[in-house]
Amino acid sequence: MVVMEALTQCWFTRVHQPERKRHREPDGSVSSLCRHCYRPITSWNRLNWFLAGGFNVTRLAESAARFITVLDREDDYIVARYPVAHLPDEAAVDAFKLQLREEHGMNEPGSSLVLVDSGRKKRGRKVSPPADVSDAEPDSPQSA
Repeated sequence: MVVMEALTQCWFTRVHQPERKRHREPDGSVSSLCRHCYRPITSWNRLNWFLAGGFNVTRLAESAARFITVLDREDDYIVARYPVAHLPDEAAVDAFKLQLREEHGMNEPGSSLVLVDSGRKKRGRKVSPPADVSDAEPDSPQSA
């Protein structure tokens, strides 16, 4: 007789929920067992839980330092990478970018070098301006 076990909730949703018993780890994370699949899980903020003992891409991205990369677009080659964690604010980062542009000759004509900032930029939502119907002729379709 073949017995088929039901799949747990976290198998479908990829959202693990910890049991009541939790342990603080030396690296600052919290570990527990998933209450559905009973596998070891870990969290750094007690909100998002991930399977323990594996490669966690989300944690890697969250903890990655900010860099400014000098990239050669023609050859698709990384020329240099500069950490910016030592700089106090965005104004200092912008000044450092100008210094790098000058050092690597990016302002010269024909240069294929570009700067790539790994920092997150907050981009506003692009909204098209409303159509101005006041300039339309009285009998035109725009004035309807």
